[in-house]
Amino acid sequence: MKVLIIHTSYKYKGGEDTVVTEEIKLLQSAGIEVELLEFNNYKNALLKLIQLPFNFKSYFKTKQKLAVFKPDIVHIHNLHFGGSASVIYALKKSKTPFVTTLHNFRMLCPSGILFFNGKTFLNSLDENFPWTAVKLGVYKNSKLVTFWLGLSMYIHQILGTWKVSNRYIVLSEHAKKLFLNSKLGLSESQLVIKPNFSSIPVLKEHQAEDYFLYVGRLSDEKGIMLLLSVFSSCPYTIKITGDGPLKEQVIRYSSQYPNIQFLGISDKIEVFNLLQTCTALVFPSIWFEGMPLTIIEAFACGTAVISSKTGAMETMITNGYNGLHFKSQSEPDFKLKLDTWFKMDEKQKKQYRLNAHQTYEDLYTPVKNIEHLLTIYNAVISESEFKYLNKVQK
Repeated sequence: MKVLIIHTSYKYKGGEDTVVTEEIKLLQSAGIEVELLEFNNYKNALLKLIQLPFNFKSYFKTKQKLAVFKPDIVHIHNLHFGGSASVIYALKKSKTPFVTTLHNFRMLCPSGILFFNGKTFLNSLDENFPWTAVKLGVYKNSKLVTFWLGLSMYIHQILGTWKVSNRYIVLSEHAKKLFLNSKLGLSESQLVIKPNFSSIPVLKEHQAEDYFLYVGRLSDEKGIMLLLSVFSSCPYTIKITGDGPLKEQVIRYSSQYPNIQFLGISDKIEVFNLLQTCTALVFPSIWFEGMPLTIIEAFACGTAVISSKTGAMETMITNGYNGLHFKSQSEPDFKLKLDTWFKMDEKQKKQYRLNAHQTYEDLYTPVKNIEHLLTIYNAVISESEFKYLNKVQK
């Protein structure tokens, strides 16, 4: 099998870029021939943004790659905005079957994350055209750019471009429901759930210390201000590692409260060490996360997660089994769950940790992921061949 991966990489490497890199390695380890067609937004960004409805350079670049590599299937991860929908038309022209992973909600709202001004933003789900998003400037606080993004998506919605993908891979049941009930008109057979995965670290005996851990982006939608407010008014220690726009706020709080410790940016090995020694991971995110790798990595390390009950976290974490839920954006409930966890005896906590690792083994290992991914690929290729034979016979 020959697989072509298409991805527009981000200026600052994030979760999507990591998933693409890891999936390529995973496919190659299974003996699959893989090549990457990569676009970016670093160079000539304004020109690429203007060409978002149809980027002719991306169209011809995709056509050329298809002609040379001749893949059996193509897997799209991100087309925003350097790739553009022109890639889909190149695939359609070549009659190459393809699947698309929906890492975010860009097709539903210009915000991309259904979050704006400190809270979830769902107005675009109920509007034929995202006028409210435009008026508010939900994309980088720009009404003009938000309008252009909204218009570009709307044009292709009218043209039926988004219906062409043979399969859409969504990361959770929550995301599937959002896309299935959206104005895009996708069929249930087009949407298949396949979570992300993590390679298992070298586990050592879990000797948990009395500190909680936060790993990730230091930003509003991640619930950082909620986390700082909670831990500044409770006795528990929190170690924070990551980077982002609220970094200075984290530094300020850590200088005022000894129990809030900011570690800066940590590499993978350091993160795994922290995950294996913390008492639990806290995940206070207040937006609809796709499939947080940090939670999967925590499970791989046998670490329970205390998380807001929203988006993917609602199904990833089973309350009372591999972690605890608290009501999204609720400071009192967050504190209550920290208290609940801290007061548990070690036997109870050990069971949570065992359950967390079992969750990883059941759902998030590389072996489970490659099996699922190849099942999707093979089904799409078979369907495409069947349709071709039927057309020839007619």
